[in-house]
Amino acid sequence: MTEEIPDDAPVDGRAARWAGHREARRLELVDAAVAAIGEHGPEVTTEQIAARAGVSRPGLYRHFEGRDDLQSAIAARSVERLVHVLEPVWRPSGRPFEMLAKALRAHLGWLEANANVYRYLKRTSFGTGGESATTNVRATVAEHVAGMLIDGSLGAEIAPPVAHPLAFGLVGMVDSASAHWLDAPHGATRDQLATQLTEACWAVIRVTVGPVDP
Repeated sequence: MTEEIPDDAPVDGRAARWAGHREARRLELVDAAVAAIGEHGPEVTTEQIAARAGVSRPGLYRHFEGRDDLQSAIAARSVERLVHVLEPVWRPSGRPFEMLAKALRAHLGWLEANANVYRYLKRTSFGTGGESATTNVRATVAEHVAGMLIDGSLGAEIAPPVAHPLAFGLVGMVDSASAHWLDAPHGATRDQLATQLTEACWAVIRVTVGPVDP
């Protein structure tokens, strides 16, 4: 039988290993929950998540402080995965227009492959502040984009007071258009939308900062 470590036990090697085991198990359950959402959609039930994880409903909640904690963990994991997909974009290489196109293709590819997860995030709070998970995704990505605008990675060095509103505006436009396309594509393919959004974002950047070498 596995030895239980009391919450108030001294932090020694045994307690640290136990904490690491619990964290690893929690992550496994979160990944199972994300898979269940992908299979069953944003209306997924706790029972379906538990079944996907191979545990009982009470067994699932032994690792989370209620449904809100589980939802927050799912949101955090999904944000982490999307940022990982976009990670190569944060290490600039190539011409600015090509980098922008690459980032948008990666975003739309993730969105299309994880449509049900994205729909789940739209209705889920992130953390304890009541912020929606998709709002957190937009903020995370926009901060990265602002950094690239400031350091000149996208063709011109832009002052922070201009770069941050521009970045959040661009990300908001892309997110809104992508979400609409996901639910009502109107015949547009992913590549067509990526091209349209790339050209639109590039036009906004040029209007804001003047001529930029693509």
